[in-house]
Amino acid sequence: MSAAPSSPFKPVESAAGATLPPSAAGPYQGVLRLIGFEFSLDTASLDDLEAVTHSVSRESFRGWFSAFEGTEEAALLTTCHRVEIVLVVPTPEEAARWRDVLPGPPESWRTREDLAAVDHLFRVAAGRESLARGEAEVRHQVRAASGRVMSRHPRPVLRELMDRAADVAEEVAPSGPARPSIAGVAAERLLALVGRARPRVLVIGSGTVGRQVAERLAPDARLTVAYHRIAPDAEFLHATGARAVPMARLADELGRADAVVTAAKFGHRGIRASDVPTDRRLLLVDLGVPRNIDPSVRLLPNVRLLDLEELRATRTPFAPPTAPDDPLEERARRSFDRLSARLREPWIDSLWRAADDVRRSELENARRFLGRLDADQEAAVDRLTQRLVVRLLLPPTERVRALPVGPDGDARRRIALELLRPPRPEP
Repeated sequence: MSAAPSSPFKPVESAAGATLPPSAAGPYQGVLRLIGFEFSLDTASLDDLEAVTHSVSRESFRGWFSAFEGTEEAALLTTCHRVEIVLVVPTPEEAARWRDVLPGPPESWRTREDLAAVDHLFRVAAGRESLARGEAEVRHQVRAASGRVMSRHPRPVLRELMDRAADVAEEVAPSGPARPSIAGVAAERLLALVGRARPRVLVIGSGTVGRQVAERLAPDARLTVAYHRIAPDAEFLHATGARAVPMARLADELGRADAVVTAAKFGHRGIRASDVPTDRRLLLVDLGVPRNIDPSVRLLPNVRLLDLEELRATRTPFAPPTAPDDPLEERARRSFDRLSARLREPWIDSLWRAADDVRRSELENARRFLGRLDADQEAAVDRLTQRLVVRLLLPPTERVRALPVGPDGDARRRIALELLRPPRPEP
């Protein structure tokens, strides 16, 4: 005999090898849904993105998850130009609660469900929604977000899904030379706009992005890297030909530079209009969210400010693959098929729990007729009743499990399970 449906609870084994999940309170009322919310430079202004990035912190996100007890799982992904929220919820009403607390213009939050949400996550992980198409950094950010998934569901799915998205992104990454990162896009644009050979460029920030900017500019510019606490290592400075200066000397270095790139995490406007020299032309490139440079510097004569919003506006649209079947899309669909099967299982669990409640109740009612039983006899009766429930429920629940995903399948599944569900046992 086949095994009964899988359960997040430890099963009780029968003599025939079939299983019944033990009774548990609070059965699920419907198929769990995957919901994705996106707020990005594709949907909103940089001003709004900056405000939303500040508001949707890890702390506030944890607070929302704690408050919305109906949410089974929640993940937050924040990059330099997007905020992505992925949820597993049991009802549209639960998704609406999240939607009501999300900050920023409501029309700037895109909502996706189920396969569309999975497909978008895979595209984000593969860098197809990034400023630099195909950049590798974003899949590392997806993996980091996977490690912070919050879950109260007995059969979690989000961490596995996000890890799979990052894995597939690596598998479908183009072979050959690496595509440019956001640092490469910024360096290329800077050299095109600065208007002189071998410009003096000040790179503010010696973290990952700051180092990448310096490496990209090294063949064509004279570099100075301003650091906050730890100076760049000698090997990096030798390879790029850069000077390293502490942040305390920022004012002096601004006075010497032809162009400035900020890739620091000030947490505020690190450079204001009063800090910027106005006696000559100066190009400023701000890669920060929140921004490192006060936008009011645009009012200064001879100063040009380039930020993420403008960089994104000049990007080349993504060209879909020439093959008729996009491997990324096909992998996303396969992952969703596996995910949706797991999200449907609570319906089956609910039915089997209800049946087992009836079985246990009827056994209690029958004890006065069975007389005194020893341990072996108790076990035999228990196994017999479990086998009867398995024989009765297994064929119809397998057919319910096979119903298609989507509104039509959900409606048929709901009717079938309501017809199959036994009445509550009498007290």
